Amino acid sequence: MKRTATFPLLAVILMDLLCSDATGQASVPDTSAATLTASDTTTVQSTEVADTTVVDSARLAQMAIQAELSREVAALSRTNLGSEQLTWTHVAHFNLEGAGRAQKRAGWNNPKATDTRYRWQVINGPSDDVFYLDPAQGRAATINLQSLQGNFIPASIAAKAGFTGNQSQFLSKKSDAWKQVGSTDSTTVWTASIEGGSLQLTLRTEKDADQAQAVYEWMRLQPLESVDLPHAAQKYPIQALERTDAQGTAFAFEVTGWEALEAALEVDASQLSIKDPERDLKTIAKEWAAEKKANSGQE
Repeated sequence: MKRTATFPLLAVILMDLLCSDATGQASVPDTSAATLTASDTTTVQSTEVADTTVVDSARLAQMAIQAELSREVAALSRTNLGSEQLTWTHVAHFNLEGAGRAQKRAGWNNPKATDTRYRWQVINGPSDDVFYLDPAQGRAATINLQSLQGNFIPASIAAKAGFTGNQSQFLSKKSDAWKQVGSTDSTTVWTASIEGGSLQLTLRTEKDADQAQAVYEWMRLQPLESVDLPHAAQKYPIQALERTDAQGTAFAFEVTGWEALEAALEVDASQLSIKDPERDLKTIAKEWAAEKKANSGQE
């Protein structure tokens, strides 16, 4: 009977808590003396002290309940990244220029994986968070591998920011969109005309399909305009790419390194706690109430 009587009170407090989260305001239960005990001007001083003790005790009890509910709500707003073991065996390094800024980035790759999960990081950025994309699910997230916590990026925001990948592709062998204009012992230089500007591409002369695919996959993850690449770029890795328009360089990147890791980078997706902003408060409240109801029935 005690648990049955307590559950409605907890539900009411939870809804108060959710409302306070939605408005960004802290919700403090009304536990004033006026609501907990009648005022009696004839009460002796010792009774007033006793009443104050009751009020303080009730306030502390409700604050403890509210704190516990806050922890439960926070837990329900998070999920794990998955159940599989994520493995990356290679890393590529890039210098990227665009919008008047220069960045150093890294992209991790596993050439042998058939279901690739992409991971890249801004090396000279303000945080150590990495960017993660699951193309099959269309979900993007930022993850801190030290704390094993992260945040899903809402699908609408990820799409607008270009974080779900651009539509770059390889042209057929018969395409004459690109013209080779130069070469060295280690590279070939290609150019192509595009609407409003031009492209210059540098390919390595040594075949490496794994590296070529890794650079291509990284490029498709960046918030860049799509590029139709020559067929040769599937086997000969991109060394550099620059797009120019009437204002000058629109964007450019250069591959500065590609290497196999001494030890593969492995992450257990089930250990990554990800906050999902698309889980609304109503959903969280329903799940909380259902869980509590199920637990009270078992007990």
